[in-house]
Amino acid sequence: MNHDNFMKAVDQSISEGVKRGILHLTQQGQLTTDNLIRINNAELVNFTSCSYLGLEHDIRLKHAAIAAVEKYGVQFSESRAYVSIDLYRELEELMSKIFEAPTIVAPTTTLAHLSAIPVILDSGDAVIADQQLHNSVLSGINVFRANWPVHFEVLRHNRLDLLKERIEILQKSHNRVWYFADGIYSMFGDRCPADEIFNMLAAYPSFHTYIDDAHSMSILGKNGRGYILSNHTIHERMIVASSMAKAFATGGGILVFPNQEIARQVRACGAPFNSSGPLQPATLGAAVASAKIHLTDEIAVLQTELANRIKYANSLFKETSLPLISNFDSGIFFVGTSRAELAYSIMEKMIKRGFLLNIGVFPAVSQNHSGIRFTITVLQSYDQIEKMVKTLNEVFFETLKEHNHSVDQIYRAFKVVARLEDRPAGEFIIEDTAENE
Repeated sequence: MNHDNFMKAVDQSISEGVKRGILHLTQQGQLTTDNLIRINNAELVNFTSCSYLGLEHDIRLKHAAIAAVEKYGVQFSESRAYVSIDLYRELEELMSKIFEAPTIVAPTTTLAHLSAIPVILDSGDAVIADQQLHNSVLSGINVFRANWPVHFEVLRHNRLDLLKERIEILQKSHNRVWYFADGIYSMFGDRCPADEIFNMLAAYPSFHTYIDDAHSMSILGKNGRGYILSNHTIHERMIVASSMAKAFATGGGILVFPNQEIARQVRACGAPFNSSGPLQPATLGAAVASAKIHLTDEIAVLQTELANRIKYANSLFKETSLPLISNFDSGIFFVGTSRAELAYSIMEKMIKRGFLLNIGVFPAVSQNHSGIRFTITVLQSYDQIEKMVKTLNEVFFETLKEHNHSVDQIYRAFKVVARLEDRPAGEFIIEDTAENE
């Protein structure tokens, strides 16, 4: 597909969602902890938020943001190459305690990628990107590719058997073989096989990894350090990127390094660190407050609350025949439709029934992998979750019947995706019994 045709396809896909009233929406009024959101003068139960722990409503974060504004003003407009307010130093020290490794804070996770990737890569490297790699990471790779030649290829999603074959071949002609992947994939909610990745790092001295673990920050691991580093310390040939704009509930990105020297090089040479604006005082103040919460036992309590809701949602979905495309422990759920038209129709009906979910259509997913994406958070009551699943089940099969489509056709479109009953239980689901509130 050439550039013109690609842009036309993207425009058509997004514009169809806008026309149907399911994309480019605007929230109205105040947001509170009742998980209701007002769109087009209708009150909807919200299943779209990536703030999985509900910390955006925590009074400590609000007070810290206000205090920072009172102390520093609403902005501090200087590149970090020149001056940073002292909240930056405090935040990075706290982040390094959370991850037990050197860290740098960036204005966004995308800018973190754009800072780090062009610095860490070299023309003698080979770059392998997972098929489902987040577009923001790919943007960082493409900045390097636009300026220097480098071997680049895309690997079928999570096919580590193929990755092993490619490492063994590419290491013969390249200095390093990099694998770029997500820890938790943003659309389907499935996981990078972390243990296998660490085994391959041990087996192949030329193998390096860069993992975007944004969607598991806060909700998994000791002190909320995320999925990839939940059972491992960072490897000497690994860099992890994460996000403060999701469950951490403030804003900004994080880079985690195996040693201080690589962190220093990225801070010194990463273009956005030298030429773009910083995080502003309110965000920094709130982020410091959130980081302090992460370093207490309170974060584990919130993780358990979320895990119990995810378990409850899973128990409800097991009673349906909905084609779920995920691993059921990340807070992200994806019900496949294969065809975009089905996703649009289902979303229109869900909004009319009082529930706000997301659609996953091209270019976020390939054209035959469309579906309904939604998230579970601690702000949702068990009753809201139950009613949403019941409504989605009714609307989904009503729509399939209208379009003469079947669940088996959807599974065939996704091919390698196993049915729910064939998949192992998610390894991070806490075994506490989820009881209705």
